[in-house]
Amino acid sequence: MPADTQWAVTRLQPTLVQHFNTLIKDDKLAHAYLFSGTQESGTTALAQWVALRLFCSNIQNDQPCGQCPHCRQVLSGNHPDFLKIVPTGATIKVDDIRYLRQEMTRTGLEQSRRIFEIDQADLLTPGAANSLLKFIEEPPGPVLIILVSEQKQRLLPTILSRGQVIDFPPVSAAQVADKLTEEGLSPELAPLFSALGTSVTTARELATDKNLTPLIETAWQWLTAVGRGDWQAFILVQTRIMPLVKDRPTQNLFLDILITALQDILMAQYAPALPGHFPQQRTQCTAVAQALPPAVMTAVVSDALAAQRRLQGNVGFQGLLERLTAQILSSLT
Repeated sequence: MPADTQWAVTRLQPTLVQHFNTLIKDDKLAHAYLFSGTQESGTTALAQWVALRLFCSNIQNDQPCGQCPHCRQVLSGNHPDFLKIVPTGATIKVDDIRYLRQEMTRTGLEQSRRIFEIDQADLLTPGAANSLLKFIEEPPGPVLIILVSEQKQRLLPTILSRGQVIDFPPVSAAQVADKLTEEGLSPELAPLFSALGTSVTTARELATDKNLTPLIETAWQWLTAVGRGDWQAFILVQTRIMPLVKDRPTQNLFLDILITALQDILMAQYAPALPGHFPQQRTQCTAVAQALPPAVMTAVVSDALAAQRRLQGNVGFQGLLERLTAQILSSLT
């Protein structure tokens, strides 16, 4: 059943699906929930599944069929009793909640219960949030309100206290790998994306970015050079690295890759059997790990993290990386 456009929520969040399936069967659904987590973790997908499960006219093995008229309406976003509110511009305004209030007072056209999903609920203006609070406290009729937010700390404490908060576990590296594989992208990148704390959406963008592979390869060329104590590493900064990192986001990404690689090298010195984040650079990782003493590697990782912090200021990236290169090479003499 194509219940969502990310990937099947029954596979992504089976425990939560079972939890809500039980609540629906036992008629114990609360009137308001906050789904807290990234979209990739299945928040909006589960909201859609709940609507499917409630409205489907042909439930099979506790799962909506995905084919009946009600399911097709939900999946196409056209079910009259499943309405979504999304930000208009940068916020969700009082007018949006006023529209919601009008809809809540209406009787369901096809079902006894109506479902209202509010995406990016942390973007509610103060006025909109206070207006919404009245309806969460005293809903006008049989309604189910689902707030979705990636930053629940931005919501009014009074709103959080009126509904049940459901925290969604983050997407695992294995799930990222499965999804990327389904889309024809390399699962070998999944460990790196996981280490970077990357969402599936960002991982998808990075995986198709033609600059990602050169960034990884150049980072390891630089690491191999400094591992040999080769002062040509300075030349690599000027000739290979700088042409690739022309803006601050790419510079940050390069440092993230570099620090992850350094951590892999350090781990290879203490636990060589553990898998790293760069399976294609395993040989290079082992070589650098054998060349640099553990004490030096520990200091190198510390220096790289300090460089990353300095980059958040107005420090030039080339000078920052050249300084890091000098610190490492000087420690080997």
